[in-house]
Amino acid sequence: MILSPAAAIQALRDGNTRYVNGTPLPWRADAALRAKLVENQEPFACVVTCSDSRVPPEILFDQTQGDLFVVRVAGTLLTPEVVGSVEFAVEALNVKLVVVMAHSSCGAIQAAVSDLPLRGAVSAVIARLGTIVISKRKEGFSGDELAAEVSRQNTRNIVTQLPQQSPAILEALEIGGIAIVPAFFDVGSGVVRWNV
Repeated sequence: MILSPAAAIQALRDGNTRYVNGTPLPWRADAALRAKLVENQEPFACVVTCSDSRVPPEILFDQTQGDLFVVRVAGTLLTPEVVGSVEFAVEALNVKLVVVMAHSSCGAIQAAVSDLPLRGAVSAVIARLGTIVISKRKEGFSGDELAAEVSRQNTRNIVTQLPQQSPAILEALEIGGIAIVPAFFDVGSGVVRWNV
């Protein structure tokens, strides 16, 4: 289903309200839906977020299979794979809304602000957040507020960088064909805050 950016945000807001209130719509997955999805997919929004198990976009926005095109990576980082996935959602699937969503209690963010030595590939993930951590410390952030602000700044950076890294995304944004918005999911309350 194709929705305007404003209508897509409203659908996500309404779904999050149902999630927070514990009043989700009845589960809408059945044989008819699966048969329809074999032929085609028409997600109305693309959500770029963390791979954290507590942050399932379909559940916290009360959507069903086929409604959202979801791109997940630890720490909500921007990689060529993420850019390509969003590009596919915009060009091939005609989504009109891209949401870049961070969340509270993010393990990758907490590791980045802790300065603990890490081994293996995860150290490269954390290193990509290092410049944001340094910048926010200079601005006076510390403790839990430092972690939250690093998460929010990371999403704002991605919102800015996505169109810079993809001519297709930039073109869609410039002609008003899509909106790219930052959001922040609070794991404890279940609330998604917009334009953080």
